Amino acid sequence: MLFAITLCGYRVRCALEDDDGANLRFDKLCALIGDSDRTIHDLSRTQLGDGGLPRFNMPFELGLMMGAGRFGGPRQKQKRACIMVAELYALPRYLSDIAGNDPAPHQSRPGEIIRIVRDHLHRDPEGTNLPGAQHLRIAFDKFKRDLPGLAANARLTVEEAHARRGYKNFMDLLIGFRELLPAPAPGRR
Repeated sequence: MLFAITLCGYRVRCALEDDDGANLRFDKLCALIGDSDRTIHDLSRTQLGDGGLPRFNMPFELGLMMGAGRFGGPRQKQKRACIMVAELYALPRYLSDIAGNDPAPHQSRPGEIIRIVRDHLHRDPEGTNLPGAQHLRIAFDKFKRDLPGLAANARLTVEEAHARRGYKNFMDLLIGFRELLPAPAPGRR
């Protein structure tokens, strides 16, 4: 998801970008959601955590976004969300209150996540049509192959460039990778 958003020209917003331990996660989430016109939520990320209990961060964040859209001002009411799930009909089994939404199933396949995110965004921030999902998948495969070398060139271990545990380092490498790719041909607006 981070890869697709970044290669589509958007800035990823994530609570991990703020590592100030004095800031409450809820406040970080509220600020990020308030600042974002589009949000992407992968509800399959509710797997069992430590202690055998499910983690409901993604559904909670989606609820914050939906609440902002429902009760916020005019800008908040314009928010758009992409909701993803691993399996098409699994959502009602654990989040029945969201019935009536059409989440996009990705079968836990990175290529499908890339396609869903790309199709949701459709245009880059300047309004130009994005390259197709297959182009982004090829770039993703290259990034995965290049990541150990990119990390080494930045004097980081692969662990320090992990998408979660080394989030800021990972994003720096990902943005650098995007900037090294050939510019796409001008697209339609």
